Amino acid sequence: MGDRNAEGALQVVTTPEYEAMVIGAHPDDDDFAAGATSALWARQGKKVVWVVMTDGTEGSEVPSLSNTELMLAREHEQRLACETYGVKDIEFLRFPDGHLTNNEETRRAVVRLIRKYRPRLVFTHDPSQYLFAPDPDEQPNETGHINNPDHRATGSIVLDALFPAIGNPRAYRELLAEGLMPYKVHELYLFYSSQINTYIDVSETIDIKGKGLLCHATQFGPDTKLAEMVRERAAKVAQEAKEKKGLDMQFAEAFRRVKLYIPPETQAEK
Repeated sequence: MGDRNAEGALQVVTTPEYEAMVIGAHPDDDDFAAGATSALWARQGKKVVWVVMTDGTEGSEVPSLSNTELMLAREHEQRLACETYGVKDIEFLRFPDGHLTNNEETRRAVVRLIRKYRPRLVFTHDPSQYLFAPDPDEQPNETGHINNPDHRATGSIVLDALFPAIGNPRAYRELLAEGLMPYKVHELYLFYSSQINTYIDVSETIDIKGKGLLCHATQFGPDTKLAEMVRERAAKVAQEAKEKKGLDMQFAEAFRRVKLYIPPETQAEK
């Protein structure tokens, strides 16, 4: 905008406080998508914060179970998982599970948290991913599935918050009174995307991811082979990284990486 140097104009903050914010729709979504990456970066001393958009109260097949009881149980499980990964900060926004929509309330909540923590990069669901479906002619014994609408809504909310609201001094001006200044996120990492371009070597933390996921006892029974499934999936992703990028990894997590802001000093180094 042309008046950024005018009297009273606010400068947008570009210096991050945290390395990453992972924003998932439900308890355990962040684990599946970026649990090993978060554990790796936490080991490296990087500050990572997780956000859970919904209260998780549709994550059960028992209709008579109290919403409050299930919500608190799932939040407790998520905190235990975060302890396993070394993630010290987590926010629960508690929007109704199964009914998440992209609206003023949800966008404002995300804008507030990103301005509060100022992550260098944000992980979230790819909102354009409606279906996960193999070609039935190539894989006749495999079924596809429809992406959860809360996942798609979360991605849409985050992207609409990232631009223009988070960096716009006139968007949600009531947040200025909390000291939450306009801010630029440097990078966006979309998970479960059909346009993967980035692979992170998580060989040293893949077993931690398995242990963290097992903290979600309301979702996975004691006899589940979840840890083995996690390793198998990460090994396939690592193989894909080798085939597409020539990268040599044993286990990997994959994302669509988008650069949103390049600091001037970084540009000068090139």
